[in-house]
Amino acid sequence: MTQSWNNTRFKKSCLASLIAVLLSPSVYALESLSDDHLSETTGEGVALVLDDFKMVFQAPKDISAGSSYTRNIENPGQADTGFIRIIPTGENYQQLSNAAWTAAYQPAYNAQYQTSFTNVYSSSKNTEFNRIQSTERTAAYNEIQPQKVTSYTAYEKTFVAETVAQERYTYYMNNKYNGINYLFWSAERKQNAARDDATNDVNNVPLYVNQITTKVDTKIRNEANVLGGQRATVKADIYALAQVNLDINKQIKNTVNSAVNLSTRKTKADMFIYGLALSRSDGSLATRFSNLGFSWGSTVNPWLFRAGTEKVRQFSAAEKDLGYIALEAPLATVAANEADNNIKLGFWADIFARSFTSSNYVDPKTGAPNVPEDLLVSERLRLQFVANGLSLNGSQFRLFQTFTSPTKDYSQTLGLASVIRINTNDTPENLTTASTNLDSKGIRISTAAKTDQLDGVGSTPALNSSVAPTFHELEGMYIYSPNINLVLGTMDQPFIVASDGNNIILEVTRIPNVPEIYNKIYQNYGSGLGTTVLKGSTCNVYQCGETIKNVSTDASALYQGRTATHSSIAIGSTERIPGTNLLRAKTDTNSTGIMFKNANGDIKNFGSAVIDGVLIQHLKIKTTGL
Repeated sequence: MTQSWNNTRFKKSCLASLIAVLLSPSVYALESLSDDHLSETTGEGVALVLDDFKMVFQAPKDISAGSSYTRNIENPGQADTGFIRIIPTGENYQQLSNAAWTAAYQPAYNAQYQTSFTNVYSSSKNTEFNRIQSTERTAAYNEIQPQKVTSYTAYEKTFVAETVAQERYTYYMNNKYNGINYLFWSAERKQNAARDDATNDVNNVPLYVNQITTKVDTKIRNEANVLGGQRATVKADIYALAQVNLDINKQIKNTVNSAVNLSTRKTKADMFIYGLALSRSDGSLATRFSNLGFSWGSTVNPWLFRAGTEKVRQFSAAEKDLGYIALEAPLATVAANEADNNIKLGFWADIFARSFTSSNYVDPKTGAPNVPEDLLVSERLRLQFVANGLSLNGSQFRLFQTFTSPTKDYSQTLGLASVIRINTNDTPENLTTASTNLDSKGIRISTAAKTDQLDGVGSTPALNSSVAPTFHELEGMYIYSPNINLVLGTMDQPFIVASDGNNIILEVTRIPNVPEIYNKIYQNYGSGLGTTVLKGSTCNVYQCGETIKNVSTDASALYQGRTATHSSIAIGSTERIPGTNLLRAKTDTNSTGIMFKNANGDIKNFGSAVIDGVLIQHLKIKTTGL
């Protein structure tokens, strides 16, 4: 049987059943909700509320009676060694090796070429020419002799007949046919007889036959010697150039091998993220975990996982219904509400530089690498991350299938429209260096250990079960009151995940040349910077598109929207420009946002910063070589 979501009785009973399945007496992160109230405030979906939630990754296989934070241990954070590992899975080693070889070989070859040519070419060519010239000339003679002997013999016979025959003719006329026996012969008869005798001598007397044969052979052999010499020269040149290459490769071998040897190249990262912790903000950036639970969302403003439909134009002016699945954080309120900035996030990490050929195999019992020889302290970055006052309220992620498009990669693929809001301070205009709550609304990244002994003697706890380091309570980079509001794809300009053969494409699609689409995206900044037809807007801590009413009967909209198209990143003391939704960094001498502190307590204040009104026109990331 098929039920429609328009059936009120069905939607109430079904949704209530789904929420009931998710609830359990031992789980306090979920709260039972009235389906009628839920439908009035947020629409149909599965609503979730975190209540008194906290978590921390402590030692793997911990068999203690409880968390180290409840056992009066002096440094409970030293047990924060439960880890997430980002494992290097390997590379296309042949491709990397080829690229490294090309990059190293050609410059080294060019630098060595002239020296090797001078030292090797001439002597190698002369030696090789002398070695092969006789063979090449003999081969050339054997090749051309059968082809030319007949024509050359005929030519020589003709030549000899013209010279020798005349000589023999004169001889016979003077010595034979001039005697008494031929007294009565006519002159013509004597001439014919002398001519016949001379021709017979040319064709039959060995002296003249050998003369012709010798001249023919000499002529063919001379030609063969020239041809064989030319061939020997070419082969000797090729041989000499090859010897030059051999000498070059011999001279640059060590240099190139060192550059191509991937095992010596520390350009692969291996990361261990330890002690990941979520807890309630406590005003301290010196500790990663407060051991206090936080609540997130309420019955009237919960987390929501739902499906919906919206009329959308994608890639063309045609407007159609587009279905999507959405995960929505609690809405951000229009009025400043510091109670929402109540999350603390902490972890520490060991990040190693490893060789291209390092193993990616792990011990299934521990999740640690089982060939850890190249996880060296000297190749390690150890750092701590602590954030206080975080709020993701107002964030939203929508997944859908894109419409058909003339651009193949855009057509009917996975689309994402998201607003990612990470805010810490609803009133950053009041922040100064003298503010007493700086550490309750900020991020700290630090690397210094409290003492060298506490920094750990081994490479990382995943390998040697050592304790977590105790980081110095002051050193580090402090980012106070960061408010980060990013628009990554919209329903009209989606962020897509596509493929090109074996490669992955992540792309914020181009804004099409369609007024119905780009007028919804581009922004009117006023003062001649845009027109009223442009409906885009910037998402910042104060505003994020059209405001939303709590319920339809409310007199005013109490929540910020999620329809903005431009992003904003603000750090520290910032304020709105009057009459606009644009932000600017304050320039007072006591403004702050980014500070560096060392272990001696010295402070460098770099002031505040704003990057406002960022529109991603087009962004494409594509993997290669997969």
